[in-house]
Amino acid sequence: MGANEDNSSLETQAVEAELTLLEVEPGVAVLFGKAAPEGWDVEPFGLGDSSDREIVDALSDAVGAANFVAQGLGGLVSAQGLVRLAPEPIQNLRTMQTIAKDGYYLGTLTQGGKFAASVRWAPAAGAQAATVLDKMGPSLALLAISAQLTAISSKVDENIELTRDVLKALREDHWNRLGGLCDTIAGAIDEARTVGTVTSRTFERVKHLEDSLREERRTFAGYLNKHLKKLDVDYIGRRDYLRDNAEIIIADAQGFIMAETAYYRYQMLRAAEIAADNDRTAGDDELMRLLARKVPVERRESMNRVTRALEQLNAHCHLADKLSGRRWSLRDLRSRRSSSINQTVSAMIEYVDRLRGAVYERPTELRPSITVVKDDAPTRALDILRWVLAPEEPLLALAEVSQSGLAKAIPGSDVVSGGAPGRLMGTASYLGITPTRFFLTSQSALTGDGNIERSVPLSEVRYVRLRTGKKGASLDIITRDKDISVSFEDWATEGAHDDEVRRVADLLMAAANLPEEEQRSVPELQQITTRSQLVEVTAGERLLALATE
Repeated sequence: MGANEDNSSLETQAVEAELTLLEVEPGVAVLFGKAAPEGWDVEPFGLGDSSDREIVDALSDAVGAANFVAQGLGGLVSAQGLVRLAPEPIQNLRTMQTIAKDGYYLGTLTQGGKFAASVRWAPAAGAQAATVLDKMGPSLALLAISAQLTAISSKVDENIELTRDVLKALREDHWNRLGGLCDTIAGAIDEARTVGTVTSRTFERVKHLEDSLREERRTFAGYLNKHLKKLDVDYIGRRDYLRDNAEIIIADAQGFIMAETAYYRYQMLRAAEIAADNDRTAGDDELMRLLARKVPVERRESMNRVTRALEQLNAHCHLADKLSGRRWSLRDLRSRRSSSINQTVSAMIEYVDRLRGAVYERPTELRPSITVVKDDAPTRALDILRWVLAPEEPLLALAEVSQSGLAKAIPGSDVVSGGAPGRLMGTASYLGITPTRFFLTSQSALTGDGNIERSVPLSEVRYVRLRTGKKGASLDIITRDKDISVSFEDWATEGAHDDEVRRVADLLMAAANLPEEEQRSVPELQQITTRSQLVEVTAGERLLALATE
C-alpha cells in the first residue's frame, strides 16, 4: 500500500480511483464502487430490507451533495456494503498522499496480499467523512449501528481466548457466569449475520441477560478502579504494586474487557432489533438514535480506562526484563498454553486496541539529538528509559554527569588518606532533558531499579550557568526551589564532546524563565537615578509614616 505518484498526477488519480472507502467507525468503512472487488469480505448493512434501503439512499444523497465519490465513476457508483479492515491496513491508508483541498487520501490498497486497487480513503476523523455523515441526517444512526455490528469480529475473539487462563484461575466464581454470557451473545450475533438482520426472535435469546451483564460490569469496573487508584502514585509505589499484583490485575482486566464487550454487544443487538422493525414508532427512533450515540462513547471510555492499567503493566513487564534479564512467568497459574506475563499483557493490549480500531505499538526507541557519553550511546540506559518515560515523551538530551551533592571519596584522596593528594568523585549519574522536564538519577538507580530519582519541570528553571575549567566543567541549574549542580569529567570538555556540553546548557537555558508572580518592582530602581532623588524619596516616606501614625 502506498501513494507514489507526484503531486501533478493526484487529481487524475482521484478521478480514476476504482474504490472509495468512507470510514464510519474505527476499522469499518462503507465501500463505494461499481462492484465489490474479488476476495473482499463485504457485509450487508444487516438491518432489514427497509432500513438497508434507507441507509443506501441516504448515503447516495449525502455523497452526491458532498461531491465525495470520484467523478469518473459517475452515476454507476453505489454503496456496496461495509468492509472490516484490520488496524495495520488502516494505518497504511493514513500514510497515503493527501488531497489537501478535499481532505482525503489517495493510494493503492492491498487486501490479504491478493488484490490491489487505487483507492480514495476518507478517515472517520477527517473533514470529508464528517461532511458526508452530517448530510445523512437521521439515517446516520442506522449506519452507525450497522457499522458497530460489523466491527464485531469472531477472529479477534479467538485470539484473546488464549489469554484468559489467569481469569479462570483467580476469579473462578465469575468465570463460568461471564463466559456463558459472552457465548450466548456471540451466538446471537452469529445468528444475525447468517440471517442478515437482527430479528425479534434473535434478540429474545439475550433480552433477559441485561441485569446479569450490568452486575458483572459493575463488579469488574470496581476491581479495575481499585487498581487504577493504587497505580496513581509515585514510581516506587507503582512499581511495588505492579510487582506484587500483576496476576490479579491481569485477571481483573480480562474480566473487565469481557464484561464491557458483552454489554456493548448486547446494546448493539438491542439497537439493531429496533432498527429492523418496520413498525417502529417515533419514540423507537429516538431510542435507537440515543443508543447509537451513547453506547459507543461509553465503550471507548471503558476501553481507554483498561488500556491505562494494561500499558503501565506492560511497561513494567518490559522494564523487569531489562533490569533482570529474564521474563516474568505466571507462577502457579501456568497451563499447557504457558506464556509469560509480557506475552499475555501484550496480547490483551493488542485485543483492546483492535476493539478501538487502533494498532498496538511498543514505545518508539529513544534517540536523543544531544548526547554527552564517554563511549558509544548508553544502549542499556536508553532501553530502560524507553519504558520508564511516558510512551510519547521524547528524550532531547542525555548526558553522563556527576552529582556533587552526592559525592563519595576516591581511595587516595585527601578525605581518605588524611591530606594526601586526591579528589572527591560525585555519584555517576544521568542528566536527561525532555520537552517538559529535566531529570537526574544515579546510573545505579536507573540501570538497577529503573528509578528516576529527581525530576524537575522546565517551567521551574530560572537560570543556567556553565563553568569550564582546565579539567572538566560544572553546570549550575537554578530552579524555583533549589540550586542543582552537576559536573562533567575531563573527557567531556575535549573535542566534539565540548560542543555537546554547551548544547546541553543552551537547551536548559532556553527554558529559563521568571514568571510574573515572582517578579518584583521597587521604587528605588524605578525612580531614583541621583543622590538628591534618594534624599527626596526618603524624606517623603518619613512624612507619610508620620501622617499615618
